[in-house]
Amino acid sequence: MTDPGPFEIRGRTAVVTGAGSGIGEGLARALAAEGCSVVVSDVEGDRAAAVAADIGPSALGVRTDVADRDSVAELAAAARDRFGAVHLLFNNAGVSYHRRGIHATYEDWQWVLGVNLWGVVHGVTEFLPAMLESGEDCHIVNTASMNGIVPSAHSAMYSASKYGVVGLTETLHNELQGTRVGVTALCPAGVTTRITDSVRNRPDWAAQADGTRPPHAPSSSFDISPPLQPAEVAQLTLDGVRNRALYVFTDPKVQALLEAHHATMLAAFAPLTAAAAG
Repeated sequence: MTDPGPFEIRGRTAVVTGAGSGIGEGLARALAAEGCSVVVSDVEGDRAAAVAADIGPSALGVRTDVADRDSVAELAAAARDRFGAVHLLFNNAGVSYHRRGIHATYEDWQWVLGVNLWGVVHGVTEFLPAMLESGEDCHIVNTASMNGIVPSAHSAMYSASKYGVVGLTETLHNELQGTRVGVTALCPAGVTTRITDSVRNRPDWAAQADGTRPPHAPSSSFDISPPLQPAEVAQLTLDGVRNRALYVFTDPKVQALLEAHHATMLAAFAPLTAAAAG
């Protein structure tokens, strides 16, 4: 397949999950400014409706629980019914729960992975087939994290979910070669969002056990830049889509963290290298 050139965003139809606030809201507004029809999806239905109403008639608000495949299927149907074919999908909804993995409950794991990883799987499952069948240029952005590249200082659950998103995205990139569907892993560092208040949307079935588990105590911290605003991350992301980039990072300081992390991995090959040389 010849080089398709930059991806044309203007005039497309986009679906953004987790768009009631934070990065998702920034993406929805940036896409609308590009002349896109935007489906604003969020588990907080009132927030989705408010953002869509503020954008105007080119936007539709839909309440969606991305951890529930049926709910994502309903989102896909609502998008098609209102705007027709979907060209851009931003699997952005995510939660964070600051509890070390050694203290996490099974319900903690179910909730975090259900939203962060299965939410992406559900989005891909419900939207990708139609994108492939359309024969049009389409693109999927999966919101991972810098913690999908280097281990999280906050939660094994969060890093496990985001590593999964990066691995899924990288593999889809390979599988989609020769098609007109591209994919990007968005790996932000600090961003001013409400993700640290994710427990506000924790489902009843995953009731917290804070009274019986030790409080979270971060074991380390990363040297990263001050948090960006969601609108800044949105513009970096749309630039990445235009360039059909596999990765979008938001903080240059992450490069040193990634290099140090990979240096540790590469050093583990030393015994094998020495044995082969001997």
